[in-house]
Amino acid sequence: MREIPVGASATLEVVVTPEMTVHFDRLGPVHPVYATYTMAKHFEEAGRTLLLEHLEPGEEGVGRSVSVEHLAPARVGDVVVLTARCTEVRGNRLTCACTATDAAGRELGTGTTVQVVLPRELLEARLAGTARA
Repeated sequence: MREIPVGASATLEVVVTPEMTVHFDRLGPVHPVYATYTMAKHFEEAGRTLLLEHLEPGEEGVGRSVSVEHLAPARVGDVVVLTARCTEVRGNRLTCACTATDAAGRELGTGTTVQVVLPRELLEARLAGTARA
C-alpha cells in the first residue's frame, strides 16, 4: 500500500431511497428513514474509495471493523454526504474517521472504519477456504 497521509479523505454522496430505510427481514418496515446499517455500509464504501487510490498492484483491502453513532434522521429523497478521513495507517491497516451530513450540513452520524490490506492471492485463497488465517 502506498503511503496514505493522515487527513486524506474520500467523499460519497447518496440520495436516500426507500431501499435504504429501516426494514428488517422478519419484522418488516420499521421507520421510513435512512437506516443505521445503510450508513455503516456507506461509511465502508467511502473508506474503500480512499483505500483504492493507494493500493499497489496485487493488493486488496478487506473490511475489519465499522462503528456508527446515528445522530439524526434523513428521509427518502434527502442527500447524504459521507466522508472518510484517514486518521491512522499502522502496518497494513487503514483507520478512517467517518461523518455523514445532510445537504444543509447537519451532522447525521459519525463512526470509524478499519480496513486491512493483503496480497490479493492470499485473500482469494482464504475466501476460497484453501488457506487458514
